[in-house]
Amino acid sequence: MWVSAVRPGSTHDLTAARELVLPALYPYAARGLPVLTDKGYTGASVGIHTPVKHHPDGPLHTDNRCYNSLITALRAPTERGNALLGCRRALHQVTVCPQRIGAIAAAALVLTSLDRGSR
Repeated sequence: MWVSAVRPGSTHDLTAARELVLPALYPYAARGLPVLTDKGYTGASVGIHTPVKHHPDGPLHTDNRCYNSLITALRAPTERGNALLGCRRALHQVTVCPQRIGAIAAAALVLTSLDRGSR
């Protein structure tokens, strides 16, 4: 999971990822290590694996459904971490300098994973 520095509220996730993290991931993608994302990152770059979008023409082919299930299963722990991070009440109304929010969110993610790992 990646937590970025604070960005203006109007910045789309894909735009922020293209500016801040995707260039650092290109060498890994070139070595065949997959980067898994959700459908919002379709077309992000080579080596970025996203689920296949459903077409209005009809149902997805079985191969595409299996591919989507695999990506979803591999991303599940990260999605769970994101959901747990969103439950932290301390992050709902942060009143510190906006430049520190990314570090606070990253620390909360570590604490959440440590807390959940002990159960």
